[in-house]
Order: sequence, then structure tokens, then C-alpha cells
Amino acid sequence: MHILTARLLKMPLVRIRILPGGLRAELKQGVRSHRKLVLIYLSGPAGNLLAAAAFYGSQGFGRNLFEANLAIGLFNMIPAHPLDGGQILLIILYKRMGGSRAASILKRMSVVLRIVFCLSGILQVVLYKNPSLLIAVLILPGHKLLEETMGVMRFENLLSRRQRIVKKKVYPVRHIAAMEDCSLGEILKKLDYDSFHIIYLLNNSMEITGSVTEQQILKALENCGSQEPIKSIIQ
Repeated sequence: MHILTARLLKMPLVRIRILPGGLRAELKQGVRSHRKLVLIYLSGPAGNLLAAAAFYGSQGFGRNLFEANLAIGLFNMIPAHPLDGGQILLIILYKRMGGSRAASILKRMSVVLRIVFCLSGILQVVLYKNPSLLIAVLILPGHKLLEETMGVMRFENLLSRRQRIVKKKVYPVRHIAAMEDCSLGEILKKLDYDSFHIIYLLNNSMEITGSVTEQQILKALENCGSQEPIKSIIQ
């Protein structure tokens, strides 16, 4: 369903990854509609729930398919990254409060939910001899994948910023101070969703040695990579 929805919305895929909740389609980077992304993430559990409905009332193997699809569909809607529910929540939070706060909130929620479902999985093993929930929770990727996702979203946000500024005509500006040896990747993590940024560079004496805009950072990221120090932009 992820693949089919992406094709229908004309959003090209890069690869397919196998997760505890099923297959996940990864899309090419670039300017992407958040609404389309939400539809793609919703399509996964929706497909499972539709399959469950098709086997509702069945007996034998059909009942197993009903229960499996129902469980996977509901599990995938849990707001923990990288499940579909967590991806959707990340998009909503990112648009409302920026990347840093969104990632912080989702990390805390994911930890709490992992603990709850890990304990539930242990209880399921003890009572029903069924380790499926415990295995699914234990093999979910950790926070590293969330940071990678946030990095992609921040970069895509920079790519689409010009379109939003031209459309709105007037756009809020945020000033940031950063040490000269900060990497482009570190600066990228501090950029808000809905502000245009001007970054002032500081030396060890706390003197301003120059300034760069987010457009300069975008060009540097495309040419140099995220490990390049920000001071290299003005040299």
C-alpha cells in the first residue's frame, strides 16, 4: 500500500525496508508535500485494516489472517518512530514547533511506549506463550533512525523555503549565533521550520567574524557535506 500510494501520488521511491510492522517505502529526497507523505504513511495500516475486514468472520487460516492484519494495522498506528503513526506525528509536530522540539517530544513518547509494549510483550509470553509483540518491540530501530529522518526533513525544508517565502511575501527571520568550528550538520539541527535564518559566526573571543544565510548553508551542504565547518562558507 505504501508503494501503490506513492506511485499514485507520483512520488518516486528509493528502496523498500523491512520493519516489524511490514514494508516501508523510502522516497527520494527533494521538495515533497507533507500531505502526500501523511497519505502514504496512512496507507500502510489502512491496507492491513482493509485486509482484516476482508477476512472478518473467517475460520481457520482465514481467521489467522484477520487477526494478523488487524494486529499489524493497529500496531503500525502507534505514535512511536519509525512506525507509520510515529511518522505522521513527526510531520505534524515538525510543522507546528520545528525540528528540535518535535524530535525531543517524539523521543520521549517512543521511550515510554516501548517500555509499555515491552512489558505487555513479556506478559503476553507468560500468559499466552506468544512472543510476537515482544520481538516486534525489541527489533524496532532506535533514535539514530529518527535523527536521520529529521536531517532529511530539515534539508527538504530548506529546499522548499524559497517557494513559501515567495508565496507569503513576508516571512519571519530568526538570528542564530554559532562558533566558527560548528559543522553544517550541527547548524542544520537548529533551524526552525517556519523562519528564515541568519547565522552569525563567533570566534573564541566571542567576536562576530561574519554571517551566513540558510541559502548559503544549503549550497554548502550540496557541495561539501554535513561535516564541513561553517566558517568555510565565508573563507
